[in-house]
Amino acid sequence: MKSFSHHIERWRNEPEAKRQRRALFLASSVTICLFVLWLASFRLSANLRGTPTVPVMASVGSVTTVTVPAHGIVERIQAGWQALTKQF
Repeated sequence: MKSFSHHIERWRNEPEAKRQRRALFLASSVTICLFVLWLASFRLSANLRGTPTVPVMASVGSVTTVTVPAHGIVERIQAGWQALTKQF
C-alpha cells in the first residue's frame, strides 16, 4: 500500500487543469455532504421536539391554562383564540 505522501506527490506532477478539477470535485463533495447533514439536523431536531405547545391563559382572574399546538404564529393565534372563545 502506497503512502498518502506518495499520492500527493503524484497529484502534484499532474497538469494544472486536472488538479483544479480534482480540487473542485473534492470541495464540492465535502460541501454537499455538510449541506445534507445540516438539512438532516433540522429533521432530527423537529422529531426530538415532538409537537410544540404553548400555554394560553383561559381567563384573567383564573389560573386555568389551555395548551394548544404551536406550529406557526398564525396557527398559534387561531388555536389560542378558539381555546379562549370555547370557555366563554
